[in-house]
Amino acid sequence: MHAVDNAGRRFSALDPAPCPIEGAGTSASASPALLPLALPFITVLGDLSDASDTALRRAAGLAAAHGARLRLLAFGALGDAVSAEQLPRLRWKARRIARLYQLPIEVGDTPARLSELRAALRPGELVVTHQRRASGLLAAWRGGAAAALAGRLPVPLLVVNEAGWRPYRQVLAAVDLLTQPECLARWACTVAGEAEVELLHVLRQARPGKARFGHVAQPGLEMDLRRHAAALQRVVQSLGPQATRVKPTLALGDDVAAEILLRQPDTGDALIVIGRSTEAPWLDVLLGSVARSVLRATPHDVLVVPLSPGPGHNASAG
Repeated sequence: MHAVDNAGRRFSALDPAPCPIEGAGTSASASPALLPLALPFITVLGDLSDASDTALRRAAGLAAAHGARLRLLAFGALGDAVSAEQLPRLRWKARRIARLYQLPIEVGDTPARLSELRAALRPGELVVTHQRRASGLLAAWRGGAAAALAGRLPVPLLVVNEAGWRPYRQVLAAVDLLTQPECLARWACTVAGEAEVELLHVLRQARPGKARFGHVAQPGLEMDLRRHAAALQRVVQSLGPQATRVKPTLALGDDVAAEILLRQPDTGDALIVIGRSTEAPWLDVLLGSVARSVLRATPHDVLVVPLSPGPGHNASAG
């Protein structure tokens, strides 16, 4: 194992180079027939803002690529009513985008509350919305309407932050090896289009500060790295033909959100994919979450996938 360079590197960004993962990193085009997930339905939660227009264009591009049925719902920030005057203008926007992308867009009934929205969602659906920046200390801590939606919807949510709607060029997907990593990887490859996907797993270390003072590693750390590298390789192999465009990466750190933000792409047309545990949502609200932290800080689009912990989630792992 390489020693840690205390002068120029953070321990939490340790490069596990001595734990190679074979057969990864080669680029390949993503054919819809080979994608690991079907994407039958896409629902856009929109309003009359320019940011909402960008989200609708992003969703239309995905619908055209996947042959998905596209639906637009007028939906303000949580708790906000959508005025009747907005609906004709929203239908006009839908017709304009439909002509541009040569696909039908259904404008559905506006849900009066979140429970109605949840009831209207279908299995396998992707929800798309734009980021609505929060104001005030409490709203900033909660992460705004997008973070609230991500924490309460039963299906994946794509939050559009970037101003453009070109195909993604870079995708970073952060997986927890104990919480349906194959599901998150499949969603990442499906939404990524033809982009390469970096599949990141952060091996949590309770006291990473030891390495800053010259200690090379904790006992068993190298074994843990190799064990997690093998598990990450199995996730990549589960993707079948798409595995050739997935680059697995391991990192050490005590703050998963910080590691994701440290490695986020430094150019536009990028997507970050993260999971949200469906276990104990009240605890997630109380203590905060990786999803909320990333949504609050990144300038890139974020796909939040709800996941259930596996049967061994109480065991020691990264």
